[in-house]
Amino acid sequence: MSCLANGKENVRISAFSSLQKSSEMSWPEPNPLEKLNWLIHLQHVRGETQQCKELIKSEIKKSGGRNEFAYFKQGMILREEGKIQEALESFQICMKLNPEHADNIKEVGKCLYEMRRFRLSLEAYLEAEKVSSCPDWQIYYNIGQCLMRLGEIPKAKEYAHKAVQIGKHENAYSLYIKILVAEGDLRTAVAVCNASIESCPDSVNMLTEAGILCLKMGQTQHAFEKLSSALALDPACSKALLGIGCITQSHDEYDVALTKYKVAVSYEPNSIALWNNIGMCFHSKQKHIAAISCLKRALWLSPTNWRVLFNLGLVHLATYQAASAFNFLCAAVNLRPDVPHSFTSLGCALFELNDYENAGRAFRQAQALAPEDPLIIVNNVLCLLLSDRKQEAMEMIEKFNLVAQQDGAVAKDVATLAEKLAAKLEDSVSSENRTANGICSEHEELNNNGDGFENDNMAAVAAVASGNLSREFEPDEV
Repeated sequence: MSCLANGKENVRISAFSSLQKSSEMSWPEPNPLEKLNWLIHLQHVRGETQQCKELIKSEIKKSGGRNEFAYFKQGMILREEGKIQEALESFQICMKLNPEHADNIKEVGKCLYEMRRFRLSLEAYLEAEKVSSCPDWQIYYNIGQCLMRLGEIPKAKEYAHKAVQIGKHENAYSLYIKILVAEGDLRTAVAVCNASIESCPDSVNMLTEAGILCLKMGQTQHAFEKLSSALALDPACSKALLGIGCITQSHDEYDVALTKYKVAVSYEPNSIALWNNIGMCFHSKQKHIAAISCLKRALWLSPTNWRVLFNLGLVHLATYQAASAFNFLCAAVNLRPDVPHSFTSLGCALFELNDYENAGRAFRQAQALAPEDPLIIVNNVLCLLLSDRKQEAMEMIEKFNLVAQQDGAVAKDVATLAEKLAAKLEDSVSSENRTANGICSEHEELNNNGDGFENDNMAAVAAVASGNLSREFEPDEV
């Protein structure tokens, strides 16, 4: 009581408080490394690249090279600028500062992938998978991509499936579908496409992919619906326009197809498939000079595209330029010796050049690749007639009749030609060669009148053989 009364205790308490405050103020406030990380991120997302780079350099210098986030953002900026090697070095510094952070390893793997060092990229992503605290669909997706590039399809399919199950992301679905298409499992690919549309109903890419897959399977109506839905969301989608054009072109609506292609080519002027299809539309409209111009532009974009070479051969046959047709068709055959109708068209070119022996070899090779094709059988009959092998020609006519009975979908023009050849076989030996030459001219006109064309697509190609007899959808190899 007395102490409080005389104020001595108050004096002691006040002195202690002032001493405590002075001691607290004497210690400097710590300066954390990540103090300005928020500003680095803000400038980066705003696109203020130059200011962000200067701030990063300043922060790295202040921290003595220990600011992990600054190095990370520096790597991101360098990669955006196309400086992949410098970006890789920045991310490797991040790995040294924090080797247990999966994001740093993922970025290293991404840089290695862009440098086409797929094996090292795969190793980086596998390491990221080990250190990741929880399953990450992006890691599985990137591992699948690397394995796909390395040709290990079964493992790539496994990781792509994991990515789809965990993330249900559009990119994961795209990779999984691509692997299924590569395996030839189109039915499962369509099912996955439909599942992806349920997860991403507004995805133009998935709707377009579904339409292309339906087109490959011959489901034209479903393909048209999917592609139309994609165009409703994005009228500038060149791939969907290409698919719609392919469908209309196959129904002989060439003007409608050209309208779609012209819109698409304004958005994607360097598309090989577009110029190929435009050329074949002009060919079908008997505008051969325009057709050759468009096809040669496609060939300039891709000099080793066998489909464009094949179509150029057909157009030159239609314009009676047999030597040029022979050159283009030989190139197509050398690039893809497993396509029977390339040999059929090559045989027609050799007929025009009066080389019946080699024409017969071409038709025999075509028949070896497709023994039940009616058009190839008819060509072989003609070749045998010209070679004065009447008995073998009669056997081939009998085979044609058997195939026609089993198939029931032989083109009318081809059936008519077969009937004429059968009738000519019964003529006298004296008029046989003259009549066969007349038939040869008519048959070449049948093959070259514009009915044979090929509808090429970015994700899917409709290779329609001579006479529009067989239609085949394949992935774009360009």
